[in-house]
Amino acid sequence: MESSIPELLLAGSRLMLIGMTIVFLFLALLVGVIHVTSRLIGRYSPDEPVALKPAGAIPVRSAGGEDEAEIVAAITAAIHRYQNK
Repeated sequence: MESSIPELLLAGSRLMLIGMTIVFLFLALLVGVIHVTSRLIGRYSPDEPVALKPAGAIPVRSAGGEDEAEIVAAITAAIHRYQNK
């Protein structure tokens, strides 16, 4: 059962059109879902965003020269150890 070139081109064009339509509809649906989700989050989220601290965050005090000197010494020692590896 041999098909001619124009029949194959027509079948390929139909398949391409169906595939492109499905992808377009999926992307349009995805954009719609993201838009609705964004509105819901905006409606039910608090007005002011809460600043979260990283898991291993160490509070740094701005006052106190002795604490700063210890921090600088620790950072210097860590850099020195890293460079001598």
